[in-house]
Amino acid sequence: MRRISKTHSPQKLKTWCDENKDINHGYTDLVGTEAHIDLKLKLLEEQGWICAYTGRSISNDSSHIEHLKPRQTCAEWEDVEYRNVVACFPANGGDTSHGYGAPIKKNWWDESRFISPLSNDCERRFRFVWSGHIHPNPDNHESAIATIDKIGLDTGSLCNLRKKAIDGFFGFGARTRNRALSIEQARTLLDRINRPDNDGRLTEFCFVIQQLLPKYIANLGRRI
Repeated sequence: MRRISKTHSPQKLKTWCDENKDINHGYTDLVGTEAHIDLKLKLLEEQGWICAYTGRSISNDSSHIEHLKPRQTCAEWEDVEYRNVVACFPANGGDTSHGYGAPIKKNWWDESRFISPLSNDCERRFRFVWSGHIHPNPDNHESAIATIDKIGLDTGSLCNLRKKAIDGFFGFGARTRNRALSIEQARTLLDRINRPDNDGRLTEFCFVIQQLLPKYIANLGRRI
């Protein structure tokens, strides 16, 4: 999970809220408006076009607006609060067929046990290994354990996607062994991996790669 730094609410959302402040309008009324479209784009851009929970690359067509605090438990106006929404895979927020992510979280809400991608320490609370699996950090961290479980972050299919991304990035496997990263390349990429490209897009699972790069560099250094 990569920390999301919220900036300011999109102007069209502010305007929509101001125009409807005397009426009990909620997220359902927002959907389909220009303010809703603008909000979705803002979320995608501030996240570098990766899913807030899983780190998968997403587009407008492959993502939905996810409520960190579920709509069912929101007080008035909380379900249109900018700081309560992120962009997540898949497009249909109720599609549980992938086995992980926002649809698996459903309506779970335990603020004391949920590690939000907005929290300052979210990146430190999860540890990734070469196999693509995720572990709480430290191992007994109750909120990390609960978050992994409730969002399905260690589900096999998601681990396989991370493993494929890891192997492709580092040049592991029979097909890529001849182009494995050099120590110089790895050091350069460590400095760049958490930065968006010229189109504002982050590398898929960049926070996973960022954790593993120092280990890769250390291993190569011992061989020299």
